[in-house]
Amino acid sequence: MNDAMYQSILEHAPMGYAYHKIVCDEAGKPCDYEFIEVNPAFEKLTGLFGAKILGKRITEVLPEIVNDSFDWIRFYGDIALNGGKKEFDQYTAALNIWCRVLAYAPKKGFFITHFIDITKEKTQLEELNNFFELSLDFLCIADMDGYFVKTNRAWEEVLGYSCEELIRTKYLDFVHPDDVQVTREVMNRLNEQNPVVNFTNRYRAKDGTYHWIEWSSRPQGKLVYAAARDITDRKKIEQRLERRMLELTRPAEDTSTIDFSELIDLETIQRLQDQFSEATGVASVITLTDGTPITEPSNFTRLCRDIIRKTVRGCQNCYKSDAAIGAYSVDGPIIKRCLSGGLWDAGAAITVGGKHVANWLIGQVRDENIKESQLVAYAREIGADEDDVLRAFREVPRMSIQRFEKIAKLLHTIANQLSNMAFQNLLQARFINEKRQNEKEILYLSYHDYLTGLYNRRYYEQELARLDKKENLPLTLLLGDVNGLKFVNDTLGHLMGDELLIKTARIISQVCRKDDIVARLGGDEFIVILPRTAGSVIEMMIDKIKSLAAAEKVGGLAVSISFGYETKNNEAEDIEEIFKRAEDDMYRHKQYESTAIRPRPK
Repeated sequence: MNDAMYQSILEHAPMGYAYHKIVCDEAGKPCDYEFIEVNPAFEKLTGLFGAKILGKRITEVLPEIVNDSFDWIRFYGDIALNGGKKEFDQYTAALNIWCRVLAYAPKKGFFITHFIDITKEKTQLEELNNFFELSLDFLCIADMDGYFVKTNRAWEEVLGYSCEELIRTKYLDFVHPDDVQVTREVMNRLNEQNPVVNFTNRYRAKDGTYHWIEWSSRPQGKLVYAAARDITDRKKIEQRLERRMLELTRPAEDTSTIDFSELIDLETIQRLQDQFSEATGVASVITLTDGTPITEPSNFTRLCRDIIRKTVRGCQNCYKSDAAIGAYSVDGPIIKRCLSGGLWDAGAAITVGGKHVANWLIGQVRDENIKESQLVAYAREIGADEDDVLRAFREVPRMSIQRFEKIAKLLHTIANQLSNMAFQNLLQARFINEKRQNEKEILYLSYHDYLTGLYNRRYYEQELARLDKKENLPLTLLLGDVNGLKFVNDTLGHLMGDELLIKTARIISQVCRKDDIVARLGGDEFIVILPRTAGSVIEMMIDKIKSLAAAEKVGGLAVSISFGYETKNNEAEDIEEIFKRAEDDMYRHKQYESTAIRPRPK
């Protein structure tokens, strides 16, 4: 290259260029460097013009460079004196720009720099990093081997792992064991450059608990960009609703399968119970039919809450009393003295479709007929402190039996309304469940063949469009046609013909891989989409299918299937033409295989 061409390249190069001579002190250590040559791009990027700086030292041109946090003189001096080449990004305060620099020594004591201004790139990156860190969602970048490359602070806040702990760690290491396989399948889809949205799995937090995470991921080259969020609370609600739906859809004939807490929202019933007690001045609790509490007690007296129920025998007597007083009664509430402490109580049963599922108890009031001596005797019986029992008994509110009866009748009315509400919830839940099952069935049938259970033509066409991509090549279409279906239908009946189709579907599915798409196009035709599969593999598959088919028979007749296939190896090839060639191949085989169904020799 002559000098003129060399000079022309420097003059027109978009990258800044500068040629320097290092200056050393008496001890031989770099203390400055001198400008020898610069190009126009250097002048444009730095605002320093060659006519003014050539022959001058950097400390003369930019005196403030000695105060820069990066020691440019020492860095370049090391390259000039010791040789080598270094590429790096660095901010220079003297010029107030970010530079991407390539520095090397053409000969000892001299160095050359090529650089570009990356200030805009750095600013954008900083803005992206700020957004990355401010996002409430999990953000991450991973490589195709499953390692984290970059994560944001949301991970640390929710799962407890610092970004430093996550970087270069495989995210499968944190996935719940039950979710590993499905996560691997998603990783395979990403490796095939297919985006994945709304995928959920569980991640182990640093404290050992698991969080449900919902992902949306998009691959780009060798990296995967993902946004995710913690949906653990939502999952808990969904699981609770699912349990509730399960409870509500069990047969009502069996009382033991009906859970009151699933029929009526407990927060709502607790609030109603608290307000009832506050308005009437009585204690209240809702229990199972055996007296086990469902709700938290409302307005309980100290005598019952802190003394009688704190003893083993006293608590047992309370449960027995609540079960007896809360028994189902068609005539109205049951009103009688508590079997434990002798205070007035009342109960109303809550039913669902005539089945007793819970008791609503009120009471813990006294009238003038209850004697203190009775409580003292009962205290000795259950092993409670007699003096404490007396003091607590004197705190129990007084109420006339007439007023208490009115409150008990109100309770009975409310309990009946709750029973009706619970029954309506049960019916509604069963309706919703039936509707949901119907929707699932409709969705299934929209993509599946009703007879064989294989995918149908509609699903096949959708999947073929999705898989017809470069990353799935070679893409093979395998067509199969059942020989003699019409003969079987005409001679043995359509039920036998259906059995032939069902057995054919089972045999083909048995040989195909999990990711292959096996569909029935209609009538006696089947098709398999085989991504990333060469024709040499198909011949072995056909042989295996034919071997399995030979061992089957329908009505004494051998099962026979004619196959044809074609492989798309080039992205420019038309998939419709591939299908046509596979179909032609199948019909060629069918011409001499269609007589295969004959009575098998005995």
